[in-house]
Amino acid sequence: MPALENDKYEKSVRNFRYTPATSQVLSFLQDQVLTVTDVTRTKKLTEILDIYAEEEPSEEIFVVQNTRNKNAQAVIADLDYFQELLEIREKVEEASDELMYQVALERKNEKADIDLAQVIEANGLDAKRILQLIEDEDFE
Repeated sequence: MPALENDKYEKSVRNFRYTPATSQVLSFLQDQVLTVTDVTRTKKLTEILDIYAEEEPSEEIFVVQNTRNKNAQAVIADLDYFQELLEIREKVEEASDELMYQVALERKNEKADIDLAQVIEANGLDAKRILQLIEDEDFE
């Protein structure tokens, strides 16, 4: 391998994040990762739904993937468990919004000592685009 290609390889390997191979990970891959064929040509989907039919929400998840398209992946999860996760996300978002609101209230009387041009440049914003958006929208 030429030196330049070898450097690229070493950098990509160093930056690669991975999950250590443990018996738990291997067990998950064997039992919980399914292909479309597994789901459509066997009773696996019925077995999964039977797991979710129990009274308590199951935290067990399954990954379904299309072997022909690596981006075609989905998760099958208990509906009640998924609803709990959505509620947790909503509460986190609400808490974050409330925190930001409180910070804004605390800072509302503070003098801004940063020039708007600096903020636009530091955040890679396009001043012309901002002005266009202001003109196009009705801000009241």
